[in-house]
Amino acid sequence: MARVLVTGGTGTLGRQLVPRLRGRGHSVRVLSRRASRAQAGNIETARGDVLTGEGLGDACEDIDVVIHAATNPRRRARKTEVDGTANVLRAAGEVDAHLVYVSIVGVDHHRFWYYKAKREAERHVESSSTRWTILRATQFHDLLDLFLGYPAFIATPNLAFQVVDAGDVAERLVDVVEAGPSGRVSDFGGPEVLGIRELAESRRRITGKRARLVRVPRVGSIRDFDDGLHLCPDHRSGRVTWEEWLESQARG
Repeated sequence: MARVLVTGGTGTLGRQLVPRLRGRGHSVRVLSRRASRAQAGNIETARGDVLTGEGLGDACEDIDVVIHAATNPRRRARKTEVDGTANVLRAAGEVDAHLVYVSIVGVDHHRFWYYKAKREAERHVESSSTRWTILRATQFHDLLDLFLGYPAFIATPNLAFQVVDAGDVAERLVDVVEAGPSGRVSDFGGPEVLGIRELAESRRRITGKRARLVRVPRVGSIRDFDDGLHLCPDHRSGRVTWEEWLESQARG
């Protein structure tokens, strides 16, 4: 069984990943910017900051695998993705750990600034001497629900998403840990591709929450979304559908 350090362990993916790693017998250490090293049940925490690299060396001590799931698409995204990944790579390399980087489907073709930062981080991983695996996934259910809860969200003629359950992606990541360094593995997408209006209507019907969709022109990175560059219809790997996830949220 592997000793695994998880960055972003308290995020949407991390909250699903940590118990699954433990459930399959792996020991887990979660990186935290605030908590000092401690043990809570079977989960250990270690203090460190991917942005500055502070504490990463100590956090990686005796670690076999580092899953780099820390991300911040809304603030300091490029620094988090590019500089943060470089810091994590350096620390993982010093202990000869297997680095698993969690990325997004389509980042090598998309003009969206956050996706471009993710692709630059991938290049750091690919060119490093560290043993590595990259797993790209589509958007989580939670993210689309957040988008549709904004005062307004974009709509274009063909805009669609292949939303995926964070728990399904977490299961795949545990498989990646157990397989060992594998380079870039197959994309991981949700079980269905749904248009933005269908996504919004299902959400209204199941939860009673209405979304305001605003037509916008197909320009720049919005055109890339309308063209579906963030989709992987040939890789419908996830199991939980959008409506199933919404129903689980409605049940509380």
